[in-house]
Amino acid sequence: MRPWRGGSLLLAVAGVAILMAIPAAGAANPYPDGGGRFDGGAEGWQVTEASCNVPVLCSASGGYDGGDGTPAGSLAAETEIGLNLVSLFHSTVTMQSPDFVAAGGGAATLHLERRFAPGSLVDLAPQLTYTAQLVDRTSGKRTTSISESLDGASGWSGEDGAAVVQAGHTYAILITARTSSTVAGTGLLSGATAARFDNVALTVGADGSAGGGSGSGGSAGGGITAARLADLAPGTVAGPAQLKGKRLLVKARCPRRIGHACRIAVRGLLSKRKPATAQQRVKVATGKTRRLVLRVKPRAKGSLAGRKRLLFRIRVRAGGVEATTLKRLRLIRR
Repeated sequence: MRPWRGGSLLLAVAGVAILMAIPAAGAANPYPDGGGRFDGGAEGWQVTEASCNVPVLCSASGGYDGGDGTPAGSLAAETEIGLNLVSLFHSTVTMQSPDFVAAGGGAATLHLERRFAPGSLVDLAPQLTYTAQLVDRTSGKRTTSISESLDGASGWSGEDGAAVVQAGHTYAILITARTSSTVAGTGLLSGATAARFDNVALTVGADGSAGGGSGSGGSAGGGITAARLADLAPGTVAGPAQLKGKRLLVKARCPRRIGHACRIAVRGLLSKRKPATAQQRVKVATGKTRRLVLRVKPRAKGSLAGRKRLLFRIRVRAGGVEATTLKRLRLIRR
């Protein structure tokens, strides 16, 4: 019996070796080549725009940073401010990947990791707003997959967005970082802010698919469309909002009708363009509710004193699609 068992073992080992040598069917394809790890260089990415609205006293730049990333190595978008600045500033840095051709089509996921460091300009309350877009060179279409705003310092965090690609089309990924101050300069501060991006890759197929589909109607194939999510988005935040000193408490919930876990980002507003609180993000399971604690901005505290209602901006991601809405909630004090 021993020779038979030995023969079985040899056959089993050979079978494993064959399986390991054959790529798994439907394996995901990351683009551009290398998956945007930036651990050895910029991988062909180029800066297509670097500008600031205040000449001489403000400069913007982009490029490769070999010392920062996960692992080390990332793309950097930096803004430098001079001593005599006495106004608000905003800068824009746009970085573009090398072109690539999609071998397969269907649903895809655009992933990146980002970090924001206000540096010595923290007293100017700088904000980072960035977008990651998929540019279809063949059709000329441009689609925003990821859009996020950050108030203050933020460590490395991963973000994902849905996309749909056509086999044989040529694409590029475009990241645009806009840094702006919310407090005017006094002429006494100088320094730099830095936004960093790492592990930028579009994945098509097994790991990037949200279940197939062509993306018609704004759906990534996960059973909910962008239009449907927009209808349900106001119901993801419930009032009343409770003001407790420097904190504002609201409830975030993920309605079962969405059919997916929700990533909900909420910010209180004095007006559509004037924030009252910092933004807070939370992941909520389907059918569940979680409490959000929003930090009230010092300059907004007095404006909240006599208000009975407050406006909120709500951004919801679920099933590979995203929706943003505005909602007013009753404001109570505890």
